[in-house]
Amino acid sequence: MGLSFPAVPEPRNPVDSSLFSSAEIEEEALRLQGAIQQHQRWPIETCRNIAPLTLQINRLKRENDVFLIAHTYQTPDIIYGVADEVSDSYTLSKAARDAPQQTILFSSVRFMAETAKIVSPHKTVLHPSPQAGCSLSDGITAEDVRKLKQQYPGVPVACYINTSAAVKAECDVSVTSSNYLKICERLPGERLIFVPDRFMGAHLQTSLAGKKEVIVFDGECEVHAVFTGQKVRDWRKRVDGEMTVLAHPECSADVLEEADFVGSSEKLINEAKRLGEVGKPNIMLITECGTAERIVAESKTELNLYGACVMCRHMKETQLEDILQALIAPRPDQIIEIEPDIISRAQHNLAEMFRLAE
Repeated sequence: MGLSFPAVPEPRNPVDSSLFSSAEIEEEALRLQGAIQQHQRWPIETCRNIAPLTLQINRLKRENDVFLIAHTYQTPDIIYGVADEVSDSYTLSKAARDAPQQTILFSSVRFMAETAKIVSPHKTVLHPSPQAGCSLSDGITAEDVRKLKQQYPGVPVACYINTSAAVKAECDVSVTSSNYLKICERLPGERLIFVPDRFMGAHLQTSLAGKKEVIVFDGECEVHAVFTGQKVRDWRKRVDGEMTVLAHPECSADVLEEADFVGSSEKLINEAKRLGEVGKPNIMLITECGTAERIVAESKTELNLYGACVMCRHMKETQLEDILQALIAPRPDQIIEIEPDIISRAQHNLAEMFRLAE
């Protein structure tokens, strides 16, 4: 009755193992399996198959001084095989900004790679999967924001970081799932416009009731929209003993009402680890599957994860082969380019996020 994970990604094409000795491949396979910590889903033979890819990617990173960052929702072979840093949107945006390397490869969805380019316009930013979008980012345009500003003149506009560079350029500040409440509380005035996530916006309306009026755009994350409060209640009945429900704030209000803890991906991971350490191993995790896979790999105690995680098809677009190809010979559409005017205005937006979040 535990958590059900998606299928393990297999290489699309035969992998050239001639670049490395059998001893190198075996050592890398054992490292991968030990890091991923899912021996049944990632048996040693699967790890041997991908070891030549991770070895070659890591060699090219060193040779070309590339900093490879990956969002938590990426697959374990990317997270534990080749990523230099893994986290949520806020932490990764700072990592891209502060990295000494002049080339950033962002294994994620498009808006995240655009964010890296905004904070580091002088760097080369590679995005292996240009087709990897986001239902939130794709659901709102810069024109939508301009219309809202005309309708509510002078009202500050906060956008969730899951938005394009063009949308960020029209907004006053970005927020992430780890800082949205803190930043929105600190914005001037008694009203604010929040785009594009209606679920996070509803959470803001409840949290800021009596302090601010929150005008919300009608967008949603297709992953977190699947979860319902009824599903949570059903699972509570099925699990013997106490079960702690951890939810991402992109979920609907009825889910968040059932949750014992609400937070960003990183906060959910840390809370799950803490619960295991204090003897509360029964956890229902309400977010994308990658978060659960990181908890399995990184928890020092055995946890019982319940429910059925939901996979983000966009986040799972990228495979090791895509990363390798982008490192060897990036196509024009894999190199992030943004118009200077949009970068300038979006930089102000993100600078406000960093200022208000600290």
